[in-house]
Amino acid sequence: MSLFGKLLRVVREFFAFLKGMGEALIEQSVEALELEYIELEHAFLSMVLGSLVGLPLAPLGIAAELAPYLEKEVHILFDRTWRGSDTIADFFSRFGGEW
Repeated sequence: MSLFGKLLRVVREFFAFLKGMGEALIEQSVEALELEYIELEHAFLSMVLGSLVGLPLAPLGIAAELAPYLEKEVHILFDRTWRGSDTIADFFSRFGGEW
């Protein structure tokens, strides 16, 4: 194999390495954004629905204005209520952690 062929192979391997590093960085950033989204969702839930479980974090007027954005969460709570499970425990389980 000529010197030019070896050099070309090394350059190709280097660019493949850089491409793999770029993909890994993208995956890590997506995972970080997903975790941040979950944490923001927990903060939003505790702010709006926290008064139901004794965490008065937001004035009632603000919570009432933000309530329509919780339509999906409220449907989940109602579905669990009709199944007979503990709604407040399910609500706290959405926050994560040990209670």
